[in-house]
Amino acid sequence: MADKLVSMKLDPKAREAKYAESALVDRPLYPWGLAITLDEEALEALGMTELPEVGKPLRLEALVDVTAVSSNESKGGASRSVSLQITAMCLETPAEKKSTESKLYAKG
Repeated sequence: MADKLVSMKLDPKAREAKYAESALVDRPLYPWGLAITLDEEALEALGMTELPEVGKPLRLEALVDVTAVSSNESKGGASRSVSLQITAMCLETPAEKKSTESKLYAKG
């Protein structure tokens, strides 16, 4: 699947044109909607006991960069989160997806 990954980084000229009228100082490198935040429940489900370093690349079904980590403790308990930026990804047809799902979720 790694050979199917496509960079999602905005073309510099398209990025400049898209944000030319924007008041944003730090114009995003990637399209809106490609950032993910994993909360405590998601981190536990993934078996992540240690928070990764910011800037570390991880593999999801896409390549992502860690953009933020948070660890917080209060009277209500502890919480952690990790924010990810999708940098490259691929989409599969339903037939390919079924094959991948059967490998990931095979019974027995």
